Order: sequence, then C-alpha cells, then structure tokens
Amino acid sequence: MSFSRTNIYNIALSNLGVSTPISNYNEKSPYAVIINNYYELARDTVLEAHEWSFANAYKELALSQFKSPDPNFSYAFAYPNDCIAPRAVIDPADRKEKKCIPAIDETTGEKIILTNCNPCILRYTKTVLKEPFFSAAFVNALGHYLAYMSAQSILGSGNKKNTELQDYQIAIRQAIVTDARKTEVHDQDDSDFTDARN
Repeated sequence: MSFSRTNIYNIALSNLGVSTPISNYNEKSPYAVIINNYYELARDTVLEAHEWSFANAYKELALSQFKSPDPNFSYAFAYPNDCIAPRAVIDPADRKEKKCIPAIDETTGEKIILTNCNPCILRYTKTVLKEPFFSAAFVNALGHYLAYMSAQSILGSGNKKNTELQDYQIAIRQAIVTDARKTEVHDQDDSDFTDARN
C-alpha cells in the first residue's frame, strides 16, 4: 500500500480520537495547520530512530576544508545535505565498516563527519521526502509520533499526549523489528551447498 502525507495526517488525527478527517494536508483547516507545524520534525525524528531499509543510502565523501577538531579522528568530511543520521563509513580498501561521528565546525557552524578512513564511503539514513516510499510500519510509528507532538495543541490534553508517546514507543519497536526482517540475508556459500547435496 502507498501512503500520502494526507493519509499520515489523518492517521495522527484518528489516533487522537478526531473523527473528522482532513481532505488535503495543505488545507487551511486548524487540524491541518497544527499538524503541518510538526510534520517535518516528526518525520525526521522517526527516520533518525532506525536504519530504515527504504532510507538507506551510500555516498563517497569529499574531504572538508576544515580540520578535524577531535584528536581521535584524522579526517573531516563534508556532511551530505540529505543525511539524517550517519551510520558508518566503509573503507574501500578492505570494504570494512569503520567508526564515524558527526561534528560541528566551530568556525562556521557547518556539520562535518569525522573518521580515520580516507577515502571513505558513508552509509547513512537519508531524508525521504516522498511518502509513498515509507513502509506501513514506519507510517504507523510516524502517525503516533505526530499525534504525540500535536495532542496538546489539538486536544489540550496532557494525558492523551502521554498515551500517544507510549503508543509511539510500542509502534517504533514493532516497526524496527519488521524492518530488520526485510534486510536479513540468508546467503548460502559453496560449502553449505556442497554439504546439502551430500
């Protein structure tokens, strides 16, 4: 099933017990305006929470003009514009993942990525702007997080906000398990194949 931004807003409203759906996410109704204020923050927060298979990306990094401010890391690289969360860098020489951390250049305030690998390929979670790419489990979690963020403004209820936070925590755990199953690889090497024939 493919989801739209309007679908996600209505899921959040339904989670809050609002029975009247909106017809378009960019309409000027009070509910749409309130949720619109939270949507991008909520989406990016849920994206950052896990290495979603639909948001996984790789990019060869370009060295930054700035030096690493951390003596534990030799290199500073430019931060990709679409990066929500860096996960690891891959050394092309041995194809192994190495540690990296995000940092801020103190002079300019620009984001950089620090590592001891040069050259390197970043594995990261990217910004996904098109809702049809979202998985159903991700949408479920996002709907609860949006409901949590907008509950006070829509209902004026701290209790409902707390309930939605709890529901989100359950939904995100389930979503992570579901997504992790999609990326499981059951590889069969030659020895296993040979053993199976004997």
